[in-house]
Amino acid sequence: MDYQYFTTDVFTNKKFSGAPIVVFPKATGLSDRKMLQLAQEMNHLQTVFVHPSEEVNKPRLRVFTPHGEVPVGSHTTVAAAHVLAKLDATAAECDAFVFEHNSGYIEAHVDKKQQEPVFSQVSLTVQPFVDHYTPTIAEIADMLMLTINDIEQLKYKSMQVATDTRYLIVPLRSLDALKQAKFNLAAWGRTSAASSLVEEILIFCVETELNTADFHFRLIGPEIANNSNPAVGGVIPAFSAYLCADKKARKGTNMYSVERGYSDSRQSILNVEFDHKEEEQLTVRIGGEAVISTHGEVNIN
Repeated sequence: MDYQYFTTDVFTNKKFSGAPIVVFPKATGLSDRKMLQLAQEMNHLQTVFVHPSEEVNKPRLRVFTPHGEVPVGSHTTVAAAHVLAKLDATAAECDAFVFEHNSGYIEAHVDKKQQEPVFSQVSLTVQPFVDHYTPTIAEIADMLMLTINDIEQLKYKSMQVATDTRYLIVPLRSLDALKQAKFNLAAWGRTSAASSLVEEILIFCVETELNTADFHFRLIGPEIANNSNPAVGGVIPAFSAYLCADKKARKGTNMYSVERGYSDSRQSILNVEFDHKEEEQLTVRIGGEAVISTHGEVNIN
């Protein structure tokens, strides 16, 4: 049987930029083993498989890396929605999707122009946990192999925020400091962050390469190589909760944009809205452009 696939560059309007996600829009009949093998064959960041669901108009998403299955995230949802909207030849100005995944449901909307998808947005609701206790500034600087002067201490504060993942969020004073930061495993092991189940560190700054972005993001941590620049869609809900906790967000709907990577590499731009209602739950909408860079078929006997 032939299975069609599309390599979709997410949160960019340029081919071979952003985050590359492979989408199999009709994955009926593929076993877990076959999906893993296909993800290994594609050898991309993530591969998303769209399966029919028992509920009408609520397709099920499953996501695999070359190493195994992972949770559905904003990047993979945007990629799936973009491809399904691309394959839908109707003249509707917007396509709406409700996707089923292992933890529940996630909504996506795709704006279209002349039957072509131009902007995709996913909506999620999380219940974040905020912890103001962090390692000292000296410990954080040592952990990032930076100086104390590189850590922002006035406009923003360091904080721990947990959604699906527990993050240590650290503001830096410059884009140069963000570029130079390296994860020091030995220093990490000497801090309270290692014992408080922090999984990843988000370092950010307000200095950006593009004047259209509000923040530049980079994720580092014990499971992230120092020379890599992973996708940041997963940390957006936690960062939105951070802005609420740090009193940088007014009550009501707030908007900001995030830049990840650089123009000479795979740069991503994420547009974010969140509803600050001073409640336990926080609704976050993450959107951006996407472009299909390659497509083809794989024959599975």
